[in-house]
Amino acid sequence: CDKENISSAVGNDDSDCDAPAITHPDEKEELSQSTKGEVVWGNFDTVQVIQQSRSARLSLAHRRNHLRRLSSNRHKSGDKGEYEEQQEGSEKKTVNLTKDDFLTMTVIGQFNLGFVLATGEDGQLWILDQHACDEIYNFEKLYRETKVHEQKLIAPLPLELSPSEENCVLENMAMFEKNGFRFSFDETKPPRHRLCLTALPHSGSGGDGKKAVQFGPEDVGALCAMLGADGACSSSGCIAGSGTGADGAGSMGNNAVRRHAGVGGAIIRLPKAVAMFASRACRSSIMIGEPLSYAKMEGILHKLRDVDQPWNCPHGRPTIRHVRDLLDQLLEDEKVSAERFTGAGLAVLSQDSQPYGSE
Repeated sequence: CDKENISSAVGNDDSDCDAPAITHPDEKEELSQSTKGEVVWGNFDTVQVIQQSRSARLSLAHRRNHLRRLSSNRHKSGDKGEYEEQQEGSEKKTVNLTKDDFLTMTVIGQFNLGFVLATGEDGQLWILDQHACDEIYNFEKLYRETKVHEQKLIAPLPLELSPSEENCVLENMAMFEKNGFRFSFDETKPPRHRLCLTALPHSGSGGDGKKAVQFGPEDVGALCAMLGADGACSSSGCIAGSGTGADGAGSMGNNAVRRHAGVGGAIIRLPKAVAMFASRACRSSIMIGEPLSYAKMEGILHKLRDVDQPWNCPHGRPTIRHVRDLLDQLLEDEKVSAERFTGAGLAVLSQDSQPYGSE
């Protein structure tokens, strides 16, 4: 520390070495660059502050008017929504919700590291299961986009099908091929024996921990049954997928299979494939106990708009439930916010319809 330079700079010969030193011009430039983004009172713009203040008051006024209109129109019946739930109490009311409402919901926050709280534009409070919401989105994506791989057989496997099954395969060959089956057809053989399997659906673990699902000739009968073949049965004597198990070995004990097998519009999926998609969607989804950012919670809500059936997860667990009507509380909060603008703030509130500086 240069005591002599410091003393001459501040005009005090008794200054010690801890006194602030004179800043070099180059150091001033570095200091100004390091403080970018901070408020510089020398450039304080009064007009801009007034504009921002009026913009904030206008936003509050618009929201308050919107809530008042909702309150005055509450007695009118709205359009029937896709989600309906009766509130408990002496006066039962129907709460309507459509998929488009997910885009306009406002996230309040996360509850108990497992649920998302959000309000709709109509003042209704909703609670969403973060795992179930993410699971149904992932499931429908897998159901819609997964390409089933095929495993070619070393030698064609003869099939003994009913006449109805055989005709079903021939008429829906494209659907069977989408599910991973390949056939050869020999017209010289008698009916019921003209089809042979040359490839089967294949689902390997891929080394990522996913459980492999085994497909066999009996699944041909299962797909025929879903396509409406009369008396459809597999060559083993029973419809495939009639057992239990989340790995795709059955349908009766698997909610996902009961709810989604055979549906999907453009493609019909095997019960084993449906159970496999549900299991993999569950394991890859957001889990209970996982903290979420505000942006991630908004993403969960917005993705539900693109889900065909967003009201339950593949296994039947509800994704969303109505909590209560917050319209009265929101109106009271807006009233309190308006009362905080005192003096000149309230005096110019009626002039906020005109931009600042306009005549």
